[in-house]
Amino acid sequence: MNNENWQWWQYFLVIAKQGSLSKAAECLGLSQPTLSRQLQAMEKKNGQVLFDRSTQGLSLTEFGRKLLDECEEMQTSADRLQRLIAGHTHTLSGRVRLSVNEFIALYNLPKIIPSFMKKYPDVSVEIEVSNLATNIDKRDADVAIRMFQPTQMDLISRHLFDIPLGFYASKKYLEEHGVPRTAEELLNYDVIGYDRSLLFEEGGKDIGLNVKNENFKLRTDFSPLHLALACNDGGIVVSHKDISEAAGLLKINIDIELTPHPVYLVCHRDVQHNKRIRALMDFLAEHLPMACS
Repeated sequence: MNNENWQWWQYFLVIAKQGSLSKAAECLGLSQPTLSRQLQAMEKKNGQVLFDRSTQGLSLTEFGRKLLDECEEMQTSADRLQRLIAGHTHTLSGRVRLSVNEFIALYNLPKIIPSFMKKYPDVSVEIEVSNLATNIDKRDADVAIRMFQPTQMDLISRHLFDIPLGFYASKKYLEEHGVPRTAEELLNYDVIGYDRSLLFEEGGKDIGLNVKNENFKLRTDFSPLHLALACNDGGIVVSHKDISEAAGLLKINIDIELTPHPVYLVCHRDVQHNKRIRALMDFLAEHLPMACS
C-alpha cells in the first residue's frame, strides 16, 4: 500500500466518524471540495461507492461498513507504531504534548513550566487545555494530568497528590446574603453551576444531594469563570482550596465533606522510556505538588 492509499483510508475513517464532508474536512485541515475530490477518486479507483449521500449527510454503504473494521485496525496499528518509535527516542529534544485541565493550566502550570523550558531548551512543549480526557492511545497527548485514575491496561499512571475542595464565596457576598450552614440551605443561595458538564450532578449523588444543572441560575462549563464570578460577588463556588484562598475567597463550612480531587500523571506504556517525555513527567512529579499547595 502506497502513501496515497493509506491517506485515503485515513480520510475514509474520519468521514465515517463525522458523518459529513464539512465536519471531516475541518478535522483533517482540508477544504470540503478537496476532500470531496479525494473521496470520489478513492471510490473510482476501488470501483465501489463507500458512502450514501443524503441531505442528512453521509452514511456508509454495505461495502463501506465491511471495510470500516479493517481500517480501524490499520489505524490502531499505525498509532502503535508511532508510539513505539517515540518511545525509543533517546534524545532530549523535540516535541512533548501535555494535556491538562483548565484550573491547573491557568493557576498552577505557569509557576513551573518556564523553569522546565530553561532546563531543557531543546524540548518544545505543547499544552492542550481541556477538562475532557484526551486520547493517549492516538497520541493526542504524550503526558496527561488527570483528576481520576485511568483504567486502561496500556496506560501508566502515577498518583501525585490530592487537591482539597470546598465551598467558597467572597466576603461581600456572605455579608449581604448570610452564610449557609447545611446542604439544604446551600441550595437556596446563588451557587454557580455547570452547563453541560455533569460534574455537579454526579458529585451531588456521591454526597446525597439530588441536583440538576437546571437548578442553578448561573451556569458555565469554563471552570475558571466560576472562580472569577465568585471573586466579583456573584455567588458560591465549589473550587480548589489553594486557588480559592489565594483569590481571597472565604471557605463556607457546611455539613458536607467533599472528596478531594486526586491528581495523576499519565502516559502510554509504549512511550514511558522516551527521554523527553520522562523528563517532563519527572519534572511535573517534583514541582507540581508545590505549585498546587
